[in-house]
Amino acid sequence: MIPAVLAVTLPLSALGAVLMALGGRKREAAVRRARWFKFLGFFLIVHAVVAAAWAGRPAVLALAAVIVLAGAWELNLAFRGMAAPSRWLWIPALALFVLFLTRCWTLAPAAILYIFLVVATFDGFSQVTGQLLGRTPLAPALSPAKTLEGLAGGLAGAVLAALALAGLAGLPPGAASLRGAALGLAALAGDLAGSWTKRRAGLKDFSALLPGQGGFLDRFNSFLAAAALAGGLF
Repeated sequence: MIPAVLAVTLPLSALGAVLMALGGRKREAAVRRARWFKFLGFFLIVHAVVAAAWAGRPAVLALAAVIVLAGAWELNLAFRGMAAPSRWLWIPALALFVLFLTRCWTLAPAAILYIFLVVATFDGFSQVTGQLLGRTPLAPALSPAKTLEGLAGGLAGAVLAALALAGLAGLPPGAASLRGAALGLAALAGDLAGSWTKRRAGLKDFSALLPGQGGFLDRFNSFLAAAALAGGLF
């Protein structure tokens, strides 16, 4: 499994690095350094998840538990920082966490890895395409940096990754393409929900638990939502 996965993740990472370099040519040196630091952290996290899936279900469940516990802690900090009462927000949050853990328990590690890698590609390509070509705001009230061009690039990357990794989930090309698009849209919903939460709480990052990544939820909210909402397709 590992060689086949690396044959996809390493070229996609290299392509993402090239696009990011092109998008950052006119940015200040400090901004470029921050982006490269975030990219390196993203690369390491992706391959840590690959290693967990290769190790088997116990490692995947342990990783899922860490994501949920750290995410719940970050959400608690965010909810406490909101001016209006936010206790009701725990209802959808806990439902998402439970559904995510259920998917990690019931799906094969290869399917969980497939979902994660498609979502990671969506996230990465959305960011670099938005930086390079972004002109049209997608949801300015929630996340001013997101653009329609970035969304298009992210969906293209998600479908590409879904096709390249279809063997992980045992999918034919047509089904893989549809699932790649569905995972990308579910990931976007999770990302926008995270952005809405941070804006309500007046936060830039959820926490400093993952340096350069904005916290566990900033890094994994797309994966949480995609696995929970679109994991039933597998």
